[in-house]
Amino acid sequence: MDPIRVATWNVGWTSARSRHFAQSRDRIGELKADLLVLTETTRALIPSGGYVAKGGPDWGYEMKPGRRKVVLWSRWPLTDVSSEISDPGGRHVCATVDAPLGAIRVHAVCVPWSNAHVSGGKRNRQVWEDHLRYLVELREVLGRERDEDGTAGLPVIVAGDINQREQPRPYGTHKVRRAWADALAEADLTVATDEEMIDKIAVSPELIASEALLFPPEKMSDHHAVSCLLAASRQDA
Repeated sequence: MDPIRVATWNVGWTSARSRHFAQSRDRIGELKADLLVLTETTRALIPSGGYVAKGGPDWGYEMKPGRRKVVLWSRWPLTDVSSEISDPGGRHVCATVDAPLGAIRVHAVCVPWSNAHVSGGKRNRQVWEDHLRYLVELREVLGRERDEDGTAGLPVIVAGDINQREQPRPYGTHKVRRAWADALAEADLTVATDEEMIDKIAVSPELIASEALLFPPEKMSDHHAVSCLLAASRQDA
């Protein structure tokens, strides 16, 4: 069975009025993704066709029409759509994808950056507070879904903007990097894309990753787009 391509990119609120809009739209097309997670996106950059699940519209900052912190686009139908992380909200959406490899549970995420709601927004947080709180909730959600009817036993993908990295120049405190590592370990997930990037794709052992790609930002966004091919592991093929 042919593998599927999964991709994620923080497009930095690029809208139809942005000078990089056409380039960004073309870049998304070049990804040739079957599953795509866009973060800090606008309605205009969500691919046509397919199936879409969106995180909530309110993540504690001024709301602007057409914006979403996180969007999951799929070539195949999505079921059991939910947004399980509510504190902070608007940064998570998950769904079961009816892919050719079989049903896959996908979590699209946009982990808060270090200064979320510190000097802007609600202005009631400490540095890295929302980031750490989000990762604790993500860990709980992944653990809960391992035992719930409908999601137990499904392969898992977590993709999006993690807003930290371990190497080559660590970004984030040791505590928050440990929280991400612990969430991965407890859910038995492995990062399948370039560890130097803060946009990442992590997968469970039922999926085998290959051909990880990295697209340079070309001044369109301060993030790289990352993608990889996923196939069923031999024991599940």
